[in-house]
Amino acid sequence: MSPDRFNECLDLIGWTRRGAARRLGCDPGAVRQMANGRRPIHPDFGAWLERLAAVHAPLSPELRQFAESMGCDRGEWVRYPRGIRPLSDEEAAALRRVADAHAAAPKPPGWVTQQGKKEGDGT
Repeated sequence: MSPDRFNECLDLIGWTRRGAARRLGCDPGAVRQMANGRRPIHPDFGAWLERLAAVHAPLSPELRQFAESMGCDRGEWVRYPRGIRPLSDEEAAALRRVADAHAAAPKPPGWVTQQGKKEGDGT
């Protein structure tokens, strides 16, 4: 994955570099270095990011805001959320796909957090 594509994926998902680091539990400097091309992007990490970007890509700017406020990027889903306009069935399905994608893979495979804990094995 190129640094340009990395930044495009973050934009599609609606994450800033700092926000991505917070969600991944890593140093913001590491995300910044990947975004600037000074640190290689592991193929598994790039593939994970591409999958998330693909489910976010069809969303309109309004639905991207809804996804963020509803917690879809944390794998959370509510069919009738408070504080936003009613969703059509098609919009609800798109937001559900986003939430499901994030819930299925909250972190990249084998991701090691800043605290040294590897995702999925409890160590």
